Amino acid sequence: MSSSSFMFRNAVATAWQQAAGYTAPMNARLLALALALACGAHAAVILRSPEASFKPVADKLHSTVIDVNGRVPVSADGATALAGRVTHGTGTLLANGLAVTTLHAVALPSPAGKLIPLQDVEVQVAGGNAMAAQVIAGAPDLDLAILALPAEAASLEAAPLSTDALTEGDPLLAMGVDGDAVVVVGVSVVAVNGDILSVGGNRILDSRFWGGPLYDERGRLVGIELMSLGPAKAISASFIQRLLDQRAGKHVMTGASEHDP
Repeated sequence: MSSSSFMFRNAVATAWQQAAGYTAPMNARLLALALALACGAHAAVILRSPEASFKPVADKLHSTVIDVNGRVPVSADGATALAGRVTHGTGTLLANGLAVTTLHAVALPSPAGKLIPLQDVEVQVAGGNAMAAQVIAGAPDLDLAILALPAEAASLEAAPLSTDALTEGDPLLAMGVDGDAVVVVGVSVVAVNGDILSVGGNRILDSRFWGGPLYDERGRLVGIELMSLGPAKAISASFIQRLLDQRAGKHVMTGASEHDP
């Protein structure tokens, strides 16, 4: 994907209204296509409309979703160059020039099977701008990584983190990267087990959403989607805040053991 291709603009009201009024047995793929055509090629594509109160959240915060890519150096004919994308995932902008993503989006397994962060990581943000990123902390047991972006990224919009407790049935908005679009899906909390959230809805939150945000109707980040081959799981924003606090004095990877990445 070129750095100019990953661009966003607000989802227009007509597209939201089309999604909100969707009651016919039109399949989700056709619905997504209709919305993409209505919003333009680079839009927030709403696959399943949440409550109308979430429209401002989707319009305002889909630009906080980023495309994350990792590359490795390769040698050919005596020269060293960077390979094309070898890892890929969705990420979420945090405040102060930081972002969170899945560890597998920015790491490759060692011969022993341990994920080792890559030295060359790039993120693409709203407007198609590509930025270098560095893995500075993480939680391998949860497949999470914290990224530091260049100084200019501090001005990018990020949602505040919520530490309020969630309860079963709370409506949320999930977002993920799909090509050059941000996919927006309405979900709800199914269960809360400490910092682990179970969420569900009419659509499966597949790998496009792993590393992406969960927002409440006040536009606060309440969780980050985790890699899950079963029911959708997320980690609470409270955990993310603790991870940020933990790395304030030392860049660490937390998990079964702690070490510098």
